[in-house]
Amino acid sequence: MHNLEVLRRLSAAAILICLSANASHAGDFVPADLGAASVQSAGQAVPDIPRQMVAFRQTATAMRLEGEDAARELSFYLSAEQVATAGLLRLSYTNAVSVMPDDAVLDIELNGKPLAALPIRSPNGPATHDIPVAAKDLTVGWNQVRLRAKQHHRIDCSVQATYELWTQVDPLISGFLTSARPKDGDLAGLLSVGRNGDGATEIRVIAGNDAPQTTLRDSLPLVQTLALVLGREDLSITVGDVGGSGPGIDLYLGDPADANLPQPARDALAAAPRGLFVRQGEHGRQIVTMRGSNKSELQSLLVAAVNGPLLPLIRANKFAMTKTRIDGESPGTHPLSSIGYQTTPFAGRLFQTSFDVVMPADFYPGDYATVDLNLNAATAPGLAPGTQLLVRVNERAVASLVLYDPEGKTLENKPLELPLRAFHPGVNHVRVLAEVPLASDLVCDPAARDEARSRFLLLEETTVTIPPLARAGRLPDLAAFAGTSFPFKGPAAFDFYVDAATPARLGSALTLLTRLAMSAGHPLPAELKIGRPDPRKTTNALIVGAGGEPLELAALAGQKGDRLQPSSTDDLITASVKAGGQLSDSQALLDAFQVETRLERDQLSLKSRASDWVATASTTVNRWLAYKDIGREDVKIDPRDRLISLKQVASADGAAVWTYVNAVDETMLQQGVAALTKPATWTALEGGESVIRRSDLELVNRYPESYSFFPITDTSPANLRRLAAAWLSDNFIIYVGLVLALMGGFGWWVGYVVPRKGVRTVE
Repeated sequence: MHNLEVLRRLSAAAILICLSANASHAGDFVPADLGAASVQSAGQAVPDIPRQMVAFRQTATAMRLEGEDAARELSFYLSAEQVATAGLLRLSYTNAVSVMPDDAVLDIELNGKPLAALPIRSPNGPATHDIPVAAKDLTVGWNQVRLRAKQHHRIDCSVQATYELWTQVDPLISGFLTSARPKDGDLAGLLSVGRNGDGATEIRVIAGNDAPQTTLRDSLPLVQTLALVLGREDLSITVGDVGGSGPGIDLYLGDPADANLPQPARDALAAAPRGLFVRQGEHGRQIVTMRGSNKSELQSLLVAAVNGPLLPLIRANKFAMTKTRIDGESPGTHPLSSIGYQTTPFAGRLFQTSFDVVMPADFYPGDYATVDLNLNAATAPGLAPGTQLLVRVNERAVASLVLYDPEGKTLENKPLELPLRAFHPGVNHVRVLAEVPLASDLVCDPAARDEARSRFLLLEETTVTIPPLARAGRLPDLAAFAGTSFPFKGPAAFDFYVDAATPARLGSALTLLTRLAMSAGHPLPAELKIGRPDPRKTTNALIVGAGGEPLELAALAGQKGDRLQPSSTDDLITASVKAGGQLSDSQALLDAFQVETRLERDQLSLKSRASDWVATASTTVNRWLAYKDIGREDVKIDPRDRLISLKQVASADGAAVWTYVNAVDETMLQQGVAALTKPATWTALEGGESVIRRSDLELVNRYPESYSFFPITDTSPANLRRLAAAWLSDNFIIYVGLVLALMGGFGWWVGYVVPRKGVRTVE
């Protein structure tokens, strides 16, 4: 209980840090010592001296520039000594083969000032450029690099061809090269750690084989804190009794006198001072020690570090996050300039920009309001018919606006309504696209292209207005789980089960926990337990397993509080079901035979075609009456094609939420967690169950037929009104029934009651 109390204090401290004072400005592994050989240098000659790589904070997803004109913001952290010695900005990239090399260019800005312009012409392999940077152009703390790629298609001038244009910066090789190594004891040196051959930032917890869970229980707050300090979305947590190799962090925790610790851990702790300490190892490895005599002292030392040297680092990460996302927690209007968008004239065929909107965990989507995109934009005269603006939310088209005007068009605070139903709790990705073709594009003459003549302009004064939201947490909802760590974000402790204490399972479970901590913005009060949960437990639980049969919802059927109804679309078998429960070979052959021998539609009889049409129409009408999106049907998955599954169910008594992560074996669990926690996949989790397929590592979301609701905390009349409107929009048939009942009641009153009761005769 004391452990939980201290962990709650740590979480509260992290929350206060994130919300308080102003922040500062915000392949193969790369060895620590890098020379300037085998790279192209921009500008003057570069002396060949040993240098160490300081990696960018952003992941590969954030380093991809797509389309004709794309911009990305990258950042890296430097100490005062590293700024004084200056260095090199190294960029390594590969581009699509369709990019025309004649005029493709990558413009680079550093801390708001132009630095260099590089040609984009490396489709057959990575091209690496070293750009000298003077000390006067650098900043102690976070430095901002802005990349802008301008690129065109080699042979195709259609709007569709612009989707084939991309330039990918390599996060393993790119960064800042400095000759000054971080000082031992400077915790900010953690921010320079590199990535391993898998493109991940590794944190390796050193624990003994005899009782690893004891060390891991004590390390949970520290591992989550390190994740928040690094601010990276590509973290991978591993567990072992010896340190790792290559770029990464080795974490040693405990007392050197503890006989349960492996000898390397006791040696590292004996040579370290008390408290949190970091020193530079070999080949880019960093050694982090947390030395304390007991659990209570370890937690006190961690709280002191969070309120001390780690304070500005966590603040800076929080500040950087708020500068790239719109917070939907409270109603308000947000200009695009507040999230880093810069007004830039556009001369291509397809303009695109994007931003994220973070909705609260208890956001209830429905048709009671809209998110308003108030456009301030302009189009040039002479654009061809078909000029239009499109808005996609979570990769679904939700709004469009015709922009065609032969004389050009100017929009001033033009509202474009985005339905709230398109959003979900957590992170929502909004893309704004403008198709602005010219008639001359059909000729496709690169020599005739006029880049000096802009076609479209989206001003940074364009705003996004978040309305008051209906607030009622619902389950299952993996979007809220991934986006805000719901329902684990609060101060209440939850059980964190791992079915067996093996390094592979424990590492996968810790990777998942750190990803949740980053979504929550603070360490989570998890209680690590080895084994399976008791069905009678009434606390929230996160359950990670590999092999064997997990506790399924079927085991809880019919018990009190079982409020979740499994989907009736298809009976999927989870990846962990034993062989006896899978489809037989005969059944699989029969299914394949029926598919192969199915008649083409034009060969069917008139009766069969009519039956198919009625069935299709009935399904469409039923989905419309249930107010479900066409195209979001559940997808059948071969049980043998399941790499990993993630799902939420209610506990036996309905008072808690259990979230299962399960794979067939440890190898698939590791691969599946790595795929689940990738930034693009993590923010795309939705519904009641998510599955990663083995065949292509693609994410498949399955949506429940019904939801249950947590107790409503906001009982104000305004929120209840919005909830009623949202509920009626979800239950369209009931809404129509109420309208018909009211109309019928009014008709009965007028036609029957009034003639008999409305006139009184006086005798």
